[in-house]
Amino acid sequence: MNRDSDVLIHALRSMPEPELRHGFVDQVLANEAKAARNAETMSRPGRLRHVLTRWEAWVGTLGAAVATALTLLLLQSLTPDLSDQRGITLALNEVRDIGVLVESTRDLEGATIRIAVTGGAVLAGFGSRREIGWRANLKHGSNLLSLPLVARRAGSGKLVAVIEHQGRTRRMSVNLTVKQAGIS
Repeated sequence: MNRDSDVLIHALRSMPEPELRHGFVDQVLANEAKAARNAETMSRPGRLRHVLTRWEAWVGTLGAAVATALTLLLLQSLTPDLSDQRGITLALNEVRDIGVLVESTRDLEGATIRIAVTGGAVLAGFGSRREIGWRANLKHGSNLLSLPLVARRAGSGKLVAVIEHQGRTRRMSVNLTVKQAGIS
């Protein structure tokens, strides 16, 4: 320490202590008692009551509810659906090759592929058979199956493709609609 600070400390120590104002101690004790009472009333139920009476809490709760609802709607719309809900529309007696895209994360040697058609369409070139199956090797990545369909009668149905490999099954379906000529 330097000399100036020593002089200051000595001067402060030699000063008389100030007297307390009249009622100071009573005021301090009253303030402490009031703070203790407030702490008791702000116990868990008291805090909850305090929060529930604040408009900010209600706005925050409403905002969180809206955000949750929007998140759920977005997640539902982003969930992959293997079925094409729009489907394919054929005119009566129309013959069309329908492409079914099979995405594979690896090579599938000797996979079993089964195709079934319901409703007003049948597989072209297979007579009245509505289901066919065969074994094939599918490559890693995109594999396109081209299936010839012919529309025999008006109505709705489905084209279902089932791929089986080593005990695992993947199913894809497409809605089919056969319309009579001139009807949209």
